[in-house]
Amino acid sequence: MARSNILSIIQGEYHTFTDVEKLVADYILNTPDGNLSAQNLCNTLYISKASLTRFAQKLGFSGFRELKYQVYQDLTHATYPSLKDSVTKSTFNNYSYIVNETFCKLDTSALEKAISLIANSNHIYVYGDGLSGYAAGEFMIRFKRLGFSVESCNNDFMMQTNSAIVHSSALVIGISLSGDTKNTLTGLRNAHKNGAKTMLITSKQKKYPFDVVLYTVSLSYMNSGMQISPQLPILIIIDILFSHFINDISGKHVEKYQDTVKALTNNNISKNSPAL
Repeated sequence: MARSNILSIIQGEYHTFTDVEKLVADYILNTPDGNLSAQNLCNTLYISKASLTRFAQKLGFSGFRELKYQVYQDLTHATYPSLKDSVTKSTFNNYSYIVNETFCKLDTSALEKAISLIANSNHIYVYGDGLSGYAAGEFMIRFKRLGFSVESCNNDFMMQTNSAIVHSSALVIGISLSGDTKNTLTGLRNAHKNGAKTMLITSKQKKYPFDVVLYTVSLSYMNSGMQISPQLPILIIIDILFSHFINDISGKHVEKYQDTVKALTNNNISKNSPAL
């Protein structure tokens, strides 16, 4: 059974678990040697073996024994065998999981629609709060250099004020990894009501009233910035969108990008500057 790193999968699916399943997940995630005994686990957590079986089956295994074996294999035959310490291995495996799962969740038709919305908008506004606000700023810098008129709004005042004045020629992009950032979603909904085209980048799988939703992936506790930055899955989506435009066969976006390189170089800004 070919699987991605099972510990990362458990972290990624953590928010979907019941209270009992979360107890099992916590036990597994906090057993660094992978030496899992079904009987010890049941005795410690006061749960039945049937609960372990259901947990394993929810993750796609036939039973707990197969899940236990996969955990042991992942811990003893890590994706990066040259890395000696478990924390570094875990970090790299989480990166691998996020990249792979983001590509699995990415809908081709939604991506094509997002590209079309960006290409046909007179002005783009990107909403994001907290760490998502930094990702919104990254989007602004990247796409401004391709010749797009882009502005990032990274606080509630800017989002709500902007959402009240946008119109049909504008595209408003909301970034909320959790899908629960109230001010970002409120601003995006208000912009949608005012006739603007709207796009959401999130990991939360649910129906939204926006023109297009690009789904990425998240790990449990990622919103708090523990171990893996919550910006990572968002930046993957931004890179994919950016790549489609920088590789446009017409070349017009590349020309704009080169114009910004010349402008920065002419102002004695080093080619090694982050701005380049």
